[in-house]
Amino acid sequence: MSEIILEAVDLEYSYPDGTKALSNVNLKVQKGEKLAILGSNGAGKSTLFMQFNGIYRPNSGSIKYQGQDISYKNRALIELRKQVGVVFQDPDSQLFSSSVYQDISFGPLNLGLSEEEVRERVKQALIDTETTDLEDKPTHLLSYGQKKRVSIAGVLAMEPEVIIFDEPTAGLDPRHAQEFMQLLEDFSLEGKTIILSTHDVDLAYSWSDRLAIMSSGEIIAHGEPRELFLRPELIERADLALPWLLEMYCGLVEKGWLPPSTPLPKTRDDLLRSIPTKTDTTG
Repeated sequence: MSEIILEAVDLEYSYPDGTKALSNVNLKVQKGEKLAILGSNGAGKSTLFMQFNGIYRPNSGSIKYQGQDISYKNRALIELRKQVGVVFQDPDSQLFSSSVYQDISFGPLNLGLSEEEVRERVKQALIDTETTDLEDKPTHLLSYGQKKRVSIAGVLAMEPEVIIFDEPTAGLDPRHAQEFMQLLEDFSLEGKTIILSTHDVDLAYSWSDRLAIMSSGEIIAHGEPRELFLRPELIERADLALPWLLEMYCGLVEKGWLPPSTPLPKTRDDLLRSIPTKTDTTG
């Protein structure tokens, strides 16, 4: 049976001005999984993430970490944030020290670790995010993509069990976005639990083990991506589009170039392998 590491239970949250942000949100996150939370802007994804590590406190309902309700006492929140790290969409909201090294070391230093342990953690985080050449640079001189990687390094240096990424590829060019997704894959192979929010249906479909779809502050469906994207009423309700892989697959089946029994592709390579070659068709 899969171990549940993080869970939202009957979550309700409104902003101070009365705007309803989350309504009856229930979601279980399995240890070691890659979970994508998909929805358009304003669906509630970022607000949910701020509940997951105690930045926001629900009006009702609860967040559980490893089966226990989280506590909002200061010391308990520090402990929680060691284990549940959030990388925000805008890196400038996370970078506040004068140099890259100082910024990445801030979290580990506040854990009371020795100087040697802090140096080791910072060194490894720089290696993992390929930012070793930026160690002594002032943070305000970094490019957007560099800031993004340094903000990730700051979370990695805390060595959390769960890493949450809010719209991680927003503002990145295609090459850096691809490199970033490979970095997430590496984290997953190390056993980390990865949650990301996105409105990119192609990314969510190809990357995730499981998908949760949000609309107007509610989770309206969750399950395997291949199952959810075959429900047109769900896609319409959430204001989403079909991933191009499934759109292409459906078009090839409709034209008779693929038999209907062909398994749904998860990646571009899956789709290419399923298309008969000239040799296959001529015998």
